[in-house]
This record gives sequence, C-alpha cells and structure tokens, in this order.
Amino acid sequence: MLQTLKRGLGRSYRRLNQNRIARKLASWAALPNGSAGVNSASDISKGIGEERVQLYETSTGRYYLPTDAPQDCVISCIKSGGVFEPEVVETAKAYMRPGSTVLDVGANFGQMSVLFSRFVGAGGQVHSFEADSFVYELLQKTLAANNCQNVTAHLGAVYDRPNQQLFYPVQDFTRFPTYGSYGIDPNATAGRTVKTLTIDELNINTPISFMKLDIQGSDLFALRGAVETIKRHRMAIIFEFEQEFQAEFGTSFQDYVDFVNSISYRFEKLVLDINYLIVPR
Repeated sequence: MLQTLKRGLGRSYRRLNQNRIARKLASWAALPNGSAGVNSASDISKGIGEERVQLYETSTGRYYLPTDAPQDCVISCIKSGGVFEPEVVETAKAYMRPGSTVLDVGANFGQMSVLFSRFVGAGGQVHSFEADSFVYELLQKTLAANNCQNVTAHLGAVYDRPNQQLFYPVQDFTRFPTYGSYGIDPNATAGRTVKTLTIDELNINTPISFMKLDIQGSDLFALRGAVETIKRHRMAIIFEFEQEFQAEFGTSFQDYVDFVNSISYRFEKLVLDINYLIVPR
C-alpha cells in the first residue's frame, strides 16, 4: 500500500495547485448557474462589507461567499450547486457515526462542515477550524444560515504549539487565484497576525469518529498537536500533502510516514492524488 501511495505522491509532485485549479474551473464552467440569490445588505455583517460578500442559495445549502475572487474554483463549485472534492466528502462520510464528533481542520467557506453536521446528526458535534479571519467570518455566517447548531467554529491556526503568533497573508490572488490555497507561512514576518491552537488543548471527550485536515502544508504540525487526542479516540484521519508547500515548513513526505508509524496507524487510501486516508493498525 505504501508503495502505491508513494507512486501517487510522484503524481502529486507534478500536479501543482495551479493545474488543479485550472482543471476544476473548466469542469465547473460546464455546470448550470443554479439558483444563486443575494441577501439584503442588512443581513451582511458590518465588518465584512456588503460589496464583498453575497449569500447564495444552492441545492447543498446557503453560503456566504466573497465576490472578489472570480477564479476561485471552490466558490465556483459551491455557487453552481456542486460539492467541492466530493471524493473526500464520501471518504469521510463512510467513517462518520451518527452522534459522534468530527474535526474539520481548514474549514474554508464551510461546505464540508455543513455536510458533516448533517452526517453526524443533531446528537453529534463538528469542530470547524479556520485561520483566515475574513473567511472565518463567512464560515460563522454560513453555519448560522444553515442552522448548524451542532457545529463550533474556532478561529486560529491549528498547529503543534498553542498561543504562538504567526502571520496569515492577505490574498493578492497572484500566486493562487483561490482563497483556500493561501495559508500560514512560518517564515513570514508580515501579514495578518493569527494565534495558534492545538487539538489536544481542546480536550474533547465526546467520541471522535473522523478528522479532516487541509491546511496548505501545515497538516503535519496540526497532527503533532493532536497526538493525545488521536491516542484516545483512534479516529480515521485524512490529510493533504502537497509538495510545493513543504520547503516553507521544512518537511518531507517521509516526515509524514514517520508520524503515521509513530501513532500506530497505516495508510489506507489515496484520494485525488494528494489526500491520504490513515486508519489505526
């Protein structure tokens, strides 16, 4: 299985983010526009600004989305009534138990959190984490718009040490055309300040059935900060590994392999070339 994953990793080296985005944009361009509706100005928080955000009514839910990133493939997908990366969602759903707790690390605009909320039901819980303060505002509003009373949103960069100050970039859409492709850079000396937090510090006692991570190169650090939680709950985990972010964090795929071995997990499945499902041995 590991050899298969390593071959998949080789493909991911060549499948850089810009190419993924271009392909997804092309596929979503063929979809119908759906029933997108704009909410009234009074419903948009003063801190966000009505000219920058619209509320879209779609077949998967109600979503507050930015209007200043026309090439953002996640936004295009959600507006069109699609599910972004449905393969990841279906993989996660197979492990989620009704009434259990799920962790969505890197929630972005909240579509997966909304879906996870439905999967676990009223008796379950979802913890959603987002480091971008602007996107976090939209996440909160989207959760409220979908009546996700079983979801708790956390603002902060999930990391291996709590209460550290890091910098989150202001998106200029030069390096990437999508909000979610930006993330913390441990070497940055400017940007929006964001505090770190760890999964372990939350001391979650309700049974956790699944954890999803997608945080642009810092997935390993978030996992290191969740070791005690993983030991207690032994939940299935899916994380993302993209080679182009590793230099910023000084990590390699072997570091991920070593971590997986250290917690007595194994690689179970490769999803969309860069998402790795791991489960207890």
